[in-house]
Amino acid sequence: MNYFPFHVGDYAAHTSHLEPMEDLAYRRMLDLYYLREECLPADAASVARLIRMRAHVQDVEAVLAEFFVLTDAGWSHSRCDGEI
Repeated sequence: MNYFPFHVGDYAAHTSHLEPMEDLAYRRMLDLYYLREECLPADAASVARLIRMRAHVQDVEAVLAEFFVLTDAGWSHSRCDGEI
């Protein structure tokens, strides 16, 4: 998927509490999810590697736990799935 709508107000309203590295991780996770059009890997370290944040696995784990749901296929995001 090369395009997805990004609603700045919605994003800001739901992420204003995030630390800068968590915010960066979330944006990169969303981009990866839309690019691959599938769930993110179940392993947080793998996700961190794919989004170029290997040194920030703890931030990646926190964002996954808050915004994604772990399924048999990996970390799922309902809004992304709806757009895809």
